[in-house]
Amino acid sequence: MDGRSGAGGLPEEITSFVGRKEEVRQIRRLLQVARLVTVTGVAGIGKSRVAVKAASGVRRAVADDVRFVELAGVSGPGRLEQAVAHALDLTDLSTRPDAEALAEHLRDRRTLLILDTCEHLVDACARLAQTLLESSPGLRILATSRQSLGVPGEHIVALPPMVLPDPRAVTSTAALARCDSVALFLERVTAVDPDYTLTGENAAQVAEICARLDGIPLAIELVAVRMRTLPFSKVLGLLDDRLWLLSGRTAGGRHPTVGATLEWSHELCTPDERVLWSRLPVFVSSFDAAAAEGVCADAALPAERVLPALLGLVDKSIVIPVKRDEGTVYRLLDIIREYGAAKLAETGDRERLRRRHLSHYYELARRGKESGRHGDQLETWRRVRRDWPNIRAALDLCAEDPALRETGLMMAAALWYLWVACGMHREGRHHLERLLARPGPWRPAWSWGMLTLVHIANTRGDLDQARLLLERCERRSPPDSPGSDLIRLVLLKMSGTLAFVEGEPHRAEHMLREVVERLSPGRELPEVLMPAMTELGTSLVWLGDTAAAGQVFKDCRRLCDELGEAWASAQADYGLGLVARAEGDMARAVAHARDSLRVKREFSDVKGIIFCLELLACAAADEGDLARAGRLLVAARAERRDKGLVGRGYPVMTEQGARCAELVRRGLPLREFEQVAREGAAFGLKEAIAYALGEDEADDGLAVRPGLDWAPLTRREREVAELVAEGLTNRQIAHRLVIVQRTADSHVEHILAKLGFSARAQIAAWVIRRRRGNSGAGIA
Repeated sequence: MDGRSGAGGLPEEITSFVGRKEEVRQIRRLLQVARLVTVTGVAGIGKSRVAVKAASGVRRAVADDVRFVELAGVSGPGRLEQAVAHALDLTDLSTRPDAEALAEHLRDRRTLLILDTCEHLVDACARLAQTLLESSPGLRILATSRQSLGVPGEHIVALPPMVLPDPRAVTSTAALARCDSVALFLERVTAVDPDYTLTGENAAQVAEICARLDGIPLAIELVAVRMRTLPFSKVLGLLDDRLWLLSGRTAGGRHPTVGATLEWSHELCTPDERVLWSRLPVFVSSFDAAAAEGVCADAALPAERVLPALLGLVDKSIVIPVKRDEGTVYRLLDIIREYGAAKLAETGDRERLRRRHLSHYYELARRGKESGRHGDQLETWRRVRRDWPNIRAALDLCAEDPALRETGLMMAAALWYLWVACGMHREGRHHLERLLARPGPWRPAWSWGMLTLVHIANTRGDLDQARLLLERCERRSPPDSPGSDLIRLVLLKMSGTLAFVEGEPHRAEHMLREVVERLSPGRELPEVLMPAMTELGTSLVWLGDTAAAGQVFKDCRRLCDELGEAWASAQADYGLGLVARAEGDMARAVAHARDSLRVKREFSDVKGIIFCLELLACAAADEGDLARAGRLLVAARAERRDKGLVGRGYPVMTEQGARCAELVRRGLPLREFEQVAREGAAFGLKEAIAYALGEDEADDGLAVRPGLDWAPLTRREREVAELVAEGLTNRQIAHRLVIVQRTADSHVEHILAKLGFSARAQIAAWVIRRRRGNSGAGIA
């Protein structure tokens, strides 16, 4: 599931980059020849922005991929590898240590890894950097820290203050404006006051302010945004007071000018803004306005005053807005977070805020579990994954406090979709094992947590652990306790899944059928029912009963459409592909497998993607296209090795793949076979998926074409309109956009209503006219 810019993509702050050209060029030159470059400097000097700017200009020269790892919210050394894995969108199903999994993933890749804000994890960052650089020849690391990492071969770029003007030697406004510190000041002032200009009358005062701020970018920004409301004399007077009071003080690598400016900025905030500033550090990463309201509002700061206070802090450059496709989120610079956290500590309110934070993200986890019934499942799961740092912090709080352990277990159980469907197996296992490790009396939460851990073990093919966990859960789940009926039924389902993964379809069919029959009437626990249906259907395919299997998959897909379950629907499509292949209808098998693969790609369900690639390979071999089959099989096997799936369960699928591989090997001449194997091995996962789907590599999958007048449609409605114009049915549109059919139906109805049309053909004609440059919106 794509986490850009929330996971590993470069941050897109809603501010322009000013100055630092020489430092950026120096870093870029070093990255051409060095594999570890660390940008050092005091807090507020602009290390992160300079690093991101430098990295954005060397993507093609030194790396095929650039990943940003935000470490400010990582609480301890034990979380470092997980944070890097999350930024890399790494799915690894093996039991090898985190550092080893990272090394294996990076080994043959050209990657530039940005480790941002390393100073509180400097020893751990140094060890990990050395380990990864030794094992991954194509890796480069760009770190930012208040101190160097101390790793052999490290090149250090010490970031100085920005170039300062001499207030006594201002010769011209043009020359003054070219000074980096002044250019930054002017850029930030005009952002809040577009009419502001540098003149001969104010030039000396501007130079004086920048000189007083010692060329520290954060201090310059905090003061610049005040120029709209305060006269020069007032700004200079306030700065003199604060700089005199704090002269000579430093703390935690903070320049005294930064401390003085923060104090000054805090005093000039409104009471609501000061309260909110002290509370926002409870978020360890970015947050949206709804989260700020949900966590920070109380009697002292009512909900209706949170957004105005937040926007006020944005105006004052205390909070940074960040653009994302789904809207704007907000974040704090590390030094500003530290200042706010210190103010919060003075109030003694930190633990209450942490519990409010936990409550908010617990509800987000639960909404994700029920997302299909209440909205776009893919978008909700993407949002939960982007909010992972805050969710991780909430789970950490539950693990630290015995009184919150049950809440943590229920939250971790609700997040099953992150662990199983979205590839975060390692994170799920870590948090569940940590929460389950504490001794205590049996509670339903313990059983749900244990069953979720079994689910992860089954998905990873860790059959021995799955058996042990099931036995333990069976022993410790009393049959007469509250909720025990459902718990026992899920135990039966997980036992059926284990038999399914072990390749025992008769045992699996018996248990899974009982689960489906008992859950179907009331549609209880759809997250259990629908996987049980797809596993039952697959077991029936393996037993040769394709008619019964096809009916189960169709019933499952209908239920998915009703409940808005896109991920489970993709599982059913894969099953229908198995049925079609077993019945000899290769065209239908390919169509279903591709439908499933498109959805699996969006969810980052790597195991499901591999299964789809293998099914498409077998279908190609059955049709006689052995070269295509060979490329797909080699690519799928490479992904199996990379993700730790080799020899882990599913023996029936493994045998089918082996038979297909043997067919390819025997059917192709040796030289052609070797060439096909090289081509398949050269695919990355993205390229293998594109090849399997028959997509043009240049096609990014977006339906909306730039430069067209789409008013009054929303972006999603525009995508739907484009696909209507391509002749797709609502069901095909739902598959393409990874939404359920009822959502596609609703979008088409809205388009017809907004445009005053009564037929799909009119939508198609309207789109075609826009493609031809006609902006008229009349009825065709």
